[in-house]
Amino acid sequence: MIKRALISVWDKKGVVELAEFLTRNDIEIISTGGTKKVLEENNIKVTSISEITGIDSIMDGRVKTLNPQIFGSILADRGNSNHLEDLDMLGGSQIDIVVVNFYPFEENAVKKNLNLEDSIEYIDIGGPSMLRAAAKNYKNVIPLCDYNLYQYFMNLFSKNNGIIPDKDRTFFAVKVFELTSDYETKIFNYFNKDNSNKILPYKLNINLYKKSELRYGENPHQEAAFYLRQKIDENLWNQHQGKALSYNNYNDLESAFNIVNEFSEPACVIIKHANPCGFGIGDDLNTAYNRAVSTDPVSYFGGIVGFNRTIDLALAQELIKPFLECIIAPKISSEALEIFKKKKNLRILTLDDSNVFDNLSIKSSAGGFVIQEKDTTNEEFNDFDIVTEKKVNENQKRAMKIGWKIVKYVKSNAIVIANEEQVLGIGAGQMSRIDSVKIAIRKIQEAGLPTDNAILASDAFFPFPDSVELASSNGITAIIQPGGSIKDEEVISKANELDIAMVMTGIRHFYH
Repeated sequence: MIKRALISVWDKKGVVELAEFLTRNDIEIISTGGTKKVLEENNIKVTSISEITGIDSIMDGRVKTLNPQIFGSILADRGNSNHLEDLDMLGGSQIDIVVVNFYPFEENAVKKNLNLEDSIEYIDIGGPSMLRAAAKNYKNVIPLCDYNLYQYFMNLFSKNNGIIPDKDRTFFAVKVFELTSDYETKIFNYFNKDNSNKILPYKLNINLYKKSELRYGENPHQEAAFYLRQKIDENLWNQHQGKALSYNNYNDLESAFNIVNEFSEPACVIIKHANPCGFGIGDDLNTAYNRAVSTDPVSYFGGIVGFNRTIDLALAQELIKPFLECIIAPKISSEALEIFKKKKNLRILTLDDSNVFDNLSIKSSAGGFVIQEKDTTNEEFNDFDIVTEKKVNENQKRAMKIGWKIVKYVKSNAIVIANEEQVLGIGAGQMSRIDSVKIAIRKIQEAGLPTDNAILASDAFFPFPDSVELASSNGITAIIQPGGSIKDEEVISKANELDIAMVMTGIRHFYH
């Protein structure tokens, strides 16, 4: 039988309605501080914790519930006579419900980037302690740690005449440990910040929430799900229509969104099996899209298409003509969304913040995890070194910016051939660099694209001059690459011999 509830919450949402429900069911309410004031202002009878403990809140509110009478009342096992005798000795009364939420550490310390001295005032002590005590004694005490649970509890209470089933008591306890684990992780991560500006701390705690089950993993026989680090991020991915996303879809969508947001001009990219197969820029998205398609008019079938501007009606009418898997953009007009409904299985997503993705890449490996900073730099392009006698003209510079940004997202060994408007050919994932060059050139020839003013971007150095020779024989007049090979001088010499301009950036962009 539930007779007594303790309520002490920072977030007062829904607490008056819950307290009114408890009062109607003859459940005494114990409270303190701001919660007590709010309840009394709403004509709800409340017993002050200080009336039970005989001590007012002290130390500027740091100590108000940390008292044996309160914790004994929460922790006492109703089936243990020794516990009940000890509780009687303390002068305590059994507490059957604990309604608590915490000081908002993340909102007030993390997001405002407070110093440690100021941030500690948002570390809740009594709240987590009371909830953990109630969760430990879940067979006797019901902990409610989130206002979203209030209605669920009230429905259970009404349906079962005040008796809360064991499975639901366990559920409420699980929610507590989920909350306290997440809360402690946020505090730990904040205190554990490395002031040397290193991205990777010596210890990394990550709490993940399952947002959705995926259709399958990389293959249909593999289970998969999508997780987020915070519940507040749940609406970052806004899927307007289409089938459920798969494991591969999420990976490809991130690449698509990252690539187009590398560019200030209207841009379009098409991703296929983790690699870009087409990319273009233009005065408008339609032009950019057509250029992206022209890169590889065969492979874009079934692709993931990304844009960095709003999709309008005219573009939507073009996008429903071929078979595509997913389309992602920062915004989509209402007229375009109506057009997309003609293809109900086509996945349509919007994501309007290019800074939402985590800066860390985390993969399981050999029983552990390999974690690295993501490859987001393009700073080297502003200060590259022209190492050949022939210099780079303005058109080639613009083409190099496209090629060098795209090559970061192509599986190594990676070769991208581009002009100042689009990618012309891509060679990806080959065991030798010359093979990637061959594939990129073959793709250009199959698509019938011209190589006028075309440049070649390589994600890593050339171990031999053969790739330079092949590029030259197919109309390439400029190359951008990191350099760093023991045969750099031989490669540069060959470029001079063939009248090719060559830039060395000093930074490699392997992508595995």
